[in-house]
Amino acid sequence: MSELRDRSAAFDDDVEDYDAVPWNYRAIFGSFKGIPWWAAILSALVPAFIGAFIDINSSKTVGWTFNAVFFIGALAAILLVQRRSLFAPMVQPPLILAATVPTLVLLTGGVSKGGLSAMALGLGKPLIDSFPVMAITTAVTVVLGIVRMAIQKDPNRPSKDEVREAKAEVKSRSKPAPRKPAREESEEERPRRPRPEGAPARRPRPEGAPARRPRPEGARAERPAGQRRPRPPRDDR
Repeated sequence: MSELRDRSAAFDDDVEDYDAVPWNYRAIFGSFKGIPWWAAILSALVPAFIGAFIDINSSKTVGWTFNAVFFIGALAAILLVQRRSLFAPMVQPPLILAATVPTLVLLTGGVSKGGLSAMALGLGKPLIDSFPVMAITTAVTVVLGIVRMAIQKDPNRPSKDEVREAKAEVKSRSKPAPRKPAREESEEERPRRPRPEGAPARRPRPEGAPARRPRPEGARAERPAGQRRPRPPRDDR
């Protein structure tokens, strides 16, 4: 019975590990899955359109409504987006401002018909009024993106000590071990017979023994090639 419980507990642990959200898919809070990059763009773009539409219809320029929803939308995008999709929410505030404000000014008729100067004034005033909030929002999103990159890292990445040990092991494997000469190896492997104490290095020649006569030069060459020494007769008796 206890064995079945242990197996079921191990199976539940495996299921929990399998269902866990990978680290690069998480948002900044908790372990839940974050929103994709396109959802992060929409979460900042849609509130900016709504806020700009309200302010331009009422005062022909952007005001606190646009500033508030623009900042909140960009902040929500950088906090809720997936860890692997941080680049788009970090750089999107200037692009969203350039896409929403001039478009709504043209659609709502905020540009008076007075030539290029009047059109430039009608488009430039809302952009100039919204520049401070755009700069602050961009700085906040970039800082939060860098903080998320520093905090949310791969939990299974090797440490510095492990990387150093792995490099040392690779170097030790690639470096060949020094080999001894074959003569030294044979001399070390072959055991030597111990010499008795007091024994001379070489066997002395007895006194009066004749010295070994050296073989004359060319003695072996006198015999013709192919000639053999005659064998003694064989007695078959």
